[in-house]
Amino acid sequence: MNAAQTLHLALPQFQSFSILLVRIAGIISVFPILNTRTIPTPVKAGLVTMLGLVLAPIIQLPSLPTDPVTVVAGIGGEFLIGLTIGLAVRLLFSGFQIAGDLIGTQMGFSAIQLLDPMSHQNAPIIAQFQLTLGSLVFLSLNAHLLVVHAIGMSYEFVPPFGARLSESIARDIIQLAQNMLAVALKLAAPMFATLLIVNTILAILGRTVPQMNIFVLSFPITIGAGLVAMSLAMPFTLSLFEKEFMTLAETILALLKALGHG
Repeated sequence: MNAAQTLHLALPQFQSFSILLVRIAGIISVFPILNTRTIPTPVKAGLVTMLGLVLAPIIQLPSLPTDPVTVVAGIGGEFLIGLTIGLAVRLLFSGFQIAGDLIGTQMGFSAIQLLDPMSHQNAPIIAQFQLTLGSLVFLSLNAHLLVVHAIGMSYEFVPPFGARLSESIARDIIQLAQNMLAVALKLAAPMFATLLIVNTILAILGRTVPQMNIFVLSFPITIGAGLVAMSLAMPFTLSLFEKEFMTLAETILALLKALGHG
C-alpha cells in the first residue's frame, strides 16, 4: 500500500476525529479553572487532543458531508454544543464570584483588588477567595471528570451536526442565570445578616455616644465580624458547593436534551 492509498484511508478518520475535537474545544474554551492565562495554550490544545483520543474509540463519528456550507454550519453547531456545556459550569462559578463580590463590598474590601486569571480583570479579594474555594471543592469531588462524561452524553442526545436551537434552550440558559444569582445570595446571606446586625449596633452607638468616631471604628469591626461570619458559615458554604456540583450533571443533561430535540 503506497502513501496515497494510506492517506485516502486515513483522511476520513481524521475528518471524523476533527468533529470530536471541535466539540471538546468548545467546552475547554469557557470551562472554569482551565480557561485561565496561567495554563498555556499548547497545554490546552494537548488536553483537547488527549480527550479526543480517549473518547474517539467509544463514540461513533460520521464522516464529514460533501457540502461545504453544511460542513461549516455543522462545525459551528458542534462548537456551540461545547460552549453550552461549558457555560453551565461557568455560570455556576460566576455565582460564587458574585457572592464574594457582594460580601467584600459589605465588609469594606471593595477597594482591595486582585487580578482574576479567569476573567483577566481585577476582582475583590473575597470574590477570589470564594472562586478558589469553589475550584478546590470542585476538584476534590472529582467533578472535573464531569467534562469527559458530558462529552460522552452529548453524543447520545445530540448526534454530530444535529444541534437545533429552540425556545427551550433559551429558557434553560435564563434559568441558569437565575440559579447563578440564587447561589450568590445563598452564599452571601449569613454575612449579610451578621453585618446588618453589626452596622445596626454601630449606628445605635453613634447616636448614643457622639464622641465616638464610629466611621473610623466601623472598618475593623465590620471586617472582623465578616471574617468571623465567613468562618462560622464555612460548613454551610461547602455543603452548598457540593449540592450545586452534584446537580450540575442534571443541568447539563437538560441542556443537551433541549439542543437535541430543538
